[in-house]
Amino acid sequence: MSQSERRFQRYTLTTGAFSRQRLRGTGLLGSLKGWKDCRVKDMSTAGAQVLTKQEHYLGAQIEVELVTIEDTRMVFQGEVVNLGKEHNSNENKIGIKLDAPRAGSAEASFLESLGLKFKASV
Repeated sequence: MSQSERRFQRYTLTTGAFSRQRLRGTGLLGSLKGWKDCRVKDMSTAGAQVLTKQEHYLGAQIEVELVTIEDTRMVFQGEVVNLGKEHNSNENKIGIKLDAPRAGSAEASFLESLGLKFKASV
């Protein structure tokens, strides 16, 4: 598998692996609205697909917080690049292009080990 293929290989995140999943917009307005619950459906080193009741817009800067059951808190930053609707749950489906995390951070380690912890998305 090439580096490009590995970068975009998505993995389905199981909800039992996290004690909390939240997101918020960045900036003043995002700070005022605060964190809202979400569910990260799948993730790759390049992006994530998130389900949420909160509406966001293309180009919006986003922070996604994942807290593992081991109590490791990770905050991923990115930009909304795709919008849709999950009709089964009536939630907003948001595609987020993730910014590269700082080398050696918990976020970078998590993204590098996605293939070891989760199943590849179909």
